Amino acid sequence: MKFFNRRFPNLEPHFLDDLRTLEEEGAIYAQFWQEDDNESRFCRIRLTPAEIVEYVEASCAYDEFEALCRKNGDPDIALMKLSNRRIRKRVQDYNEWTISIGQEDTLFCFAAFIGDDLEALVCGGKQDRYEYISQTYTGDRRFILTEILEMFPSASEHLLKRGGNRPCYRIDVEQDVRDLLFSMVKSIFPDARLEEHTRLHAGNAKRIDIVIPGISTLIEVKFVRNSKHAKRVADELKIDFESYHVHDNCKKLIAYVWDRNRELTDRSNFVNDLRGLRVKGNNRFSVDVIIKP
Repeated sequence: MKFFNRRFPNLEPHFLDDLRTLEEEGAIYAQFWQEDDNESRFCRIRLTPAEIVEYVEASCAYDEFEALCRKNGDPDIALMKLSNRRIRKRVQDYNEWTISIGQEDTLFCFAAFIGDDLEALVCGGKQDRYEYISQTYTGDRRFILTEILEMFPSASEHLLKRGGNRPCYRIDVEQDVRDLLFSMVKSIFPDARLEEHTRLHAGNAKRIDIVIPGISTLIEVKFVRNSKHAKRVADELKIDFESYHVHDNCKKLIAYVWDRNRELTDRSNFVNDLRGLRVKGNNRFSVDVIIKP
């Protein structure tokens, strides 16, 4: 695809979506956890002309880096061959910092390419720059998925109170959440698939609840059964994350946790402990966590 008169053949779909909206609207879109509302919210981030130039330049460098990684098989060698010396130095400095604080899983991430100011802007560090939105469709298909996930409790509540003496649809087990959620997702994303397995990893294959190839997104559903199970859910998800990266469509992983009796006592820490960028070998994917109701 071509944006800003440049081609980005090596970037993943979610990066291309950001470049598209940046070219069309001068903005990108993100989802941040809100402590006050105890939920994730979608927002528009408008960039200044200077920030747009820097973002596009960093995207070009990252696209080149991805191509060099595939050619050389070693991110360190790929970085040394990067043509943009300024961004190369920026990434080297970022990598040294992540190693010093023990966060090696963020080495060579996109944040390293865009620099400190833009990283703070796109990662939730500049609240005065965000326009939080709820009902306005932006053209970004990821926004539609966000709306589906946010409105799922309303849909389930409606089916619980059906009229005309029709049987209600109750959510009593994890499969109930998964089946209803998949029917909602499938109606908007025709390529969505239910219960797909990853490729073999360490001799095992993991089952993924919902896969949406068109936006490179996986959804893992968790149903919190009781207070005892609530203490294990985070560990269960961490184990899942170790295997899901081998799936070809895993660029974004959403853990959708149904906690109908509010057994999770500290939702903020639960989310913060799990969400963020993860790097496994040459695979990079972001994790988001949504807890309902």
